[in-house]
Amino acid sequence: MSRLLPLLTAAALSATITTACTSQSQAVPTDQEVSTALVDDVVLPSYQKLVSGTEKLNQALQTLVEDPSAANLESARAEWKRTRNTWEVTETWAYGPAETEDFDPNLDDWPVSDKELAEALSEKDFTQEKFDALDTTGRGFHGIEYVIFGDNDSSVEASDLTTQQLAYLKIAGANLESNAKELLAAWSGPQGFGKADVEADPPKTVNDILEGMAGCLDEVGNTKLGEALANGKGELESTFSGNTGADVLSNLQGVQLAWEKSKMQEYAQAKDAELANQLTKELQAVIAQAKELPTRLNDKLDDASTQEQVNKLMAAISQAFDTTEALKSKIG
Repeated sequence: MSRLLPLLTAAALSATITTACTSQSQAVPTDQEVSTALVDDVVLPSYQKLVSGTEKLNQALQTLVEDPSAANLESARAEWKRTRNTWEVTETWAYGPAETEDFDPNLDDWPVSDKELAEALSEKDFTQEKFDALDTTGRGFHGIEYVIFGDNDSSVEASDLTTQQLAYLKIAGANLESNAKELLAAWSGPQGFGKADVEADPPKTVNDILEGMAGCLDEVGNTKLGEALANGKGELESTFSGNTGADVLSNLQGVQLAWEKSKMQEYAQAKDAELANQLTKELQAVIAQAKELPTRLNDKLDDASTQEQVNKLMAAISQAFDTTEALKSKIG
């Protein structure tokens, strides 16, 4: 037998293995795989984290209600900020049950109807019935924020909390946790929105992911930042806590999470590598810029240097929005 034959056979085998491995490692995800990844790797983990956060926040609020001390107030504020950021990450996929079953407004309506809430909290007793009668702008994250941080004109000390405000926090904390759990349940299981709707229509899901990314970029750039820059810091969301900058960063990180963890990035790259790579770089750029925002954006928005910083971030977000829209047109 020729000594060359075994060598050729080994080389052919090696080439076959290499080709197979390369093919597997570079396989383009299908739209079905994208829709499954969105549900299993993005949405459900994010809402599970939200449930955990609202449980901790609710516990901190109940502890504050039982013992309204300075330490317990600070603990409740810290949990509010942590849980707030957990929610803000999810806004890119705040469709489906978040819209149709009103979980979004119940958790995050804004701006706070502070006059209505102040009147309700000034009455002799604050009950579950009075809470239920409030508009959604008097509940959720921002209603709680209004009570534990104070309005824009004055901060709150633990000793300032009234019996009615403590009664409100007791109810509002439990309500926030309940809405988070119901939102997770609405996406879960074989009959939940994730399986029955998202995974059942992969082409629509691909479009919805890009639509959600574009929508979040538009809201952050033109509403959360743009309107505040045009009309004053009173337009900023999470203004009572000074958490607006963290809100913005979390929103943008959610866009990046949807892009990467749903396999949308690889899917889009196969359709248009140039646009996909451009969007990846643009998202990295806007997140880097958002991290440079002042810790309390609310207190610095009148500064010329901060306004210049915000304008640059808005321009970068606008570019990422345009690229997302271009990809949506290409893929759709």
